[in-house]
Amino acid sequence: MKYIFTLLLCCFSTIIFAQNFAVNDSINDATVIVFGEQLQDSFYEKETTFFINNFDKDGFTKKVVLSLEETNKSQKIKKFNSSFKDGFFKGFEAFPLKIIESMEKDNSYDIVNYYYNDSEQKYHLLFRMFSDEEGLNYHDYQLNYVNEKFLIEDLYIYSTGEYLSETLRQLYLMAIPKQYIDDIDIKRNRIANILFILQYKKLLEKQEYKKAFDLLNNLEGDIKNQKIYYTLKIQVASEINDVYYMEAIDELLKKFPDDPSTQLMAVDYHVMLKDYNATMGALNALQEATEDDFIEYVKGNMAWEFEDYEGAEKAYTYIMNEYPNYEMAKISLLYLYDFLEKHEDNILLLNKMIDSEEYTKQDLVDFIDDKENEFEHLPNAPIYKKWKEKK
Repeated sequence: MKYIFTLLLCCFSTIIFAQNFAVNDSINDATVIVFGEQLQDSFYEKETTFFINNFDKDGFTKKVVLSLEETNKSQKIKKFNSSFKDGFFKGFEAFPLKIIESMEKDNSYDIVNYYYNDSEQKYHLLFRMFSDEEGLNYHDYQLNYVNEKFLIEDLYIYSTGEYLSETLRQLYLMAIPKQYIDDIDIKRNRIANILFILQYKKLLEKQEYKKAFDLLNNLEGDIKNQKIYYTLKIQVASEINDVYYMEAIDELLKKFPDDPSTQLMAVDYHVMLKDYNATMGALNALQEATEDDFIEYVKGNMAWEFEDYEGAEKAYTYIMNEYPNYEMAKISLLYLYDFLEKHEDNILLLNKMIDSEEYTKQDLVDFIDDKENEFEHLPNAPIYKKWKEKK
């Protein structure tokens, strides 16, 4: 009898577990892939409904607001939490809209991969945002499993170095009316945070960046262990001068040496130091962490900047073959061959572009002959003129 009871208890526990966590198996892998494709398609179709309807509001809110146990079961906090949640989600569409707006400015937004986090027992979807003007960023979507359905619970933003819920929690703690909180430590921290934010915003509005930087330096407490603190320092330091900017990045790299998101900052840092090997090392570390081979394109740009023309050609060619719809790799290679006066290679590339039926010969002639596109050597090269005249 005892054995049967134990067996039933184990089975019951398994059922409960399955309801709250997604096991890592091929069925869930396929479901997550489809979910990611639908999310990606929704952004390219410029609609926010899929994002909003598949966001786990309850799971996200629990990460942001104080629980009743943390506030001595205060009913005032309970009401405040409810109105804070309503207010936040009323304007929550702004987040996916911001992604769509960035895509309208030539940013791409694509799935890189998915993975299963064993410690969380949750799936993740990694998206890449990229443009030649704004650079590289990643959004790591954490998925919750609710009633046998995957929902977005949170997302880690590489450029800020923290989850969206962590950023919002800081705003939430500063918004709580001080008379609602009995814990004197929370009250003191909250007052200090409010004073900092008010002063910091005023200094930025006045473009008094050095004073804002000094204000950050004088902060005390747990905030100095949070990545947002170092991110803010980097942002404001970039407005002062390169020395401040590099020192701020150096602090971040020393504080979080193994965090993949810091490698985004590390790339700029090593470029400014004119250290090609370290720049490529940072890109390699980021590529290893994200498993994103598109970083080869960024490597190509860096190789060209550091006059490693062979490395640049290799990288652009790789992207052209692996990402045939990404036109900038082909354009970059055209410019690189023009710069190096490798006109025969450029003719081969032009023919390949025509053979793919993405361009007509006249399209490419018009592009190269347009003086605004600033081809230096190709328009006057005899081999190009001969190619242009050939029907």
